[in-house]
Amino acid sequence: MVGKGYSLPRVVERDDYAAIRDRIIGLSHLHGLRCDWTETTRRRRFLLLWDPEGRVAARAIVPLYPGETPHLVDLLERGLTHLFGDDWLKD
Repeated sequence: MVGKGYSLPRVVERDDYAAIRDRIIGLSHLHGLRCDWTETTRRRRFLLLWDPEGRVAARAIVPLYPGETPHLVDLLERGLTHLFGDDWLKD
């Protein structure tokens, strides 16, 4: 369990937006970060992660249909490694 009723999914399917989103939310809470989501297109969400001091810790694009754009999932995974650690999406 990750505070405030959040739990990390045990298996994250790389082609499942909801599983990726839930993993990001769970890890963000675990690391004391706040998530802000914005629809940038019909196929993507823009994500800002804020630290407790109100600074942007990371920016990322999260594809709504990750199975269609695996390269965007790879970029997302690499882009958040500095916050969540290596293989954060595979744990």
